[in-house]
Parts: sequence; structure tokens; C-alpha cells
Amino acid sequence: MTLFLRVFACRSSMVHEEAMLAIGALAYACGPNFENYMREFYPYLEMGLQNFEEYQVCSITVEVVGDICRALDDKVLHNELHRSVKPPIFSCFGDIALAIGEHFERYVPYAVPAMQQASQICAKIDVNDEEFMEYGNQLRRSIFEAYSSILQGFKNSKPEVMLPHAAHLLQFIALVFLDRERDESVTKAAVAVMGDLADALGSNTKLLFRDRAFYVEFLGECLQSDDEQLKETATWTQGMIGRVMVS
Repeated sequence: MTLFLRVFACRSSMVHEEAMLAIGALAYACGPNFENYMREFYPYLEMGLQNFEEYQVCSITVEVVGDICRALDDKVLHNELHRSVKPPIFSCFGDIALAIGEHFERYVPYAVPAMQQASQICAKIDVNDEEFMEYGNQLRRSIFEAYSSILQGFKNSKPEVMLPHAAHLLQFIALVFLDRERDESVTKAAVAVMGDLADALGSNTKLLFRDRAFYVEFLGECLQSDDEQLKETATWTQGMIGRVMVS
């Protein structure tokens, strides 16, 4: 691994691509033991995801994130590891999706499962651990914002790509709704992504919302808030879902 990481000092994008592919293969070979390399590899992983100027490096890095999540399996949820799987990774997914639109389809099988696995971390938050709570709020917000960006990226071309993942997303939002200790920024992001889901997928979400009526109480809570931005977002989301329900 040390030799692979040294390769990133080279300024050739082609070399970076090959190194990322090799690390993905290494993760597959090591399985859960790849955990041992995550701390030193993470900065290069984040760097690759943010490398929008070199499209191939960025896209291959997205695939490597998926390889790593599959390799680590339940160790993705490990207390030491999860803090190295940081929220900016999911923010990068969202940025990429907005930038390339429908072309993000090829990365959905890598990006969305990684986000779903990260959402499981959020379900294990220890409310008595203040540091963990802060991390959990950052993680939940970044997951919701990434979903919003991905949905917006597909809205005008291939929204159906995200339909298989809609139920899991709503389930995650419902779980967050039950957490009365959630940060307000998480609430805003959760409400916004509900609106984006309804807006992007339209009538395809009608049954999903009908079977998950928690959103009515959630939006009602937000509409009573003193935060004008939250109220505005909730009003927009209410309109998007309302349009779906009468379709």
C-alpha cells in the first residue's frame, strides 16, 4: 500500500487512475482486513473524488469507494473506521452527480450502496456521546444533500434510475424524524430531499408516501418552526408531495 500511495506524488492522471484501480483490487483481495489501510489511504480517496478536472480519476475513485465498502462489509460500521469515512465523500458524490447529470448512472451501483451503509452508522448513534452525535449529524446531513444532488441531476433525463432506492431513502428519513436530538441542519436537509424525491420521481412515489404518512407530522413540525428558511423548504416540499398525491 505504501508503494501505491507514493504513486500519487506523480502528476500524471493516467498513473493515478492505475493506482486507484490497483487499490480497488487490493481491497477486494484483503476483504475486511483493508481496514488497516483506511487511515493512510483516506486523504488520497478524498483527493480523487474532488478531482473534477480529471474526469477519469474522479469516476474511478467513485468505483473504488464501492469496492472498499463491499470489502469492509460490516466493518464499515466499526467505531474506529467510520470516522475516517467522512461526510465530504458523500458531498463529493453529490457534486459529481450535479456536474455530469444522467452520466452519473454508471456510478449509482457504487455510490448509493455506500450511502446506504453509512446510513446504518447513523442508526447506531450513541446519544450520550456528544462527539459521536456531532459526527452523526454531519454524516446524516451529507447523505441527504448527496441524495438531493443525485435526484436533481437525474430529474430531467433518467429519474427512474433512483426509483429502486426511494423506499430506503424514505425509511432513513423516517428514522431521522424520530430522533428529537437531531440538528436543525439535518432537519432542513431531510425535508429538502423529500421534496427532491417527489419532484424528480413524480407519481412513481405516490404509494411510497401514502404508506409512510410520517411526512405529514414531520412537515407540520417544520411549518411551526421559527426558522423561516426551514418553513420555506417545508412549504415547497409539501407542495411537491401534494402534487404527487393528486396525480
